[in-house]
Amino acid sequence: MKAEFHLDGMHCESCAALIKETLEDTAGVRHVDVTFSGKTAVVNFDENTVQQATLIKKIQDLGYRATLGDQRRGAANNG
Repeated sequence: MKAEFHLDGMHCESCAALIKETLEDTAGVRHVDVTFSGKTAVVNFDENTVQQATLIKKIQDLGYRATLGDQRRGAANNG
């Protein structure tokens, strides 16, 4: 599954790097792309191993706010 999170509270590229590293160290996460300028994190993960709420909590535990944006299951598009 792929989900986009909107991030608040980042002040620099180091903040983005910290979020990326933390999410990459989470079991079930396959790929993470965090952009400071776009204030987003796009995470590709195995929903059988880790849930979106867990990813949001990990970001919040670092002191940032995260809200769910777009999400997609595999290559299917239900829209």
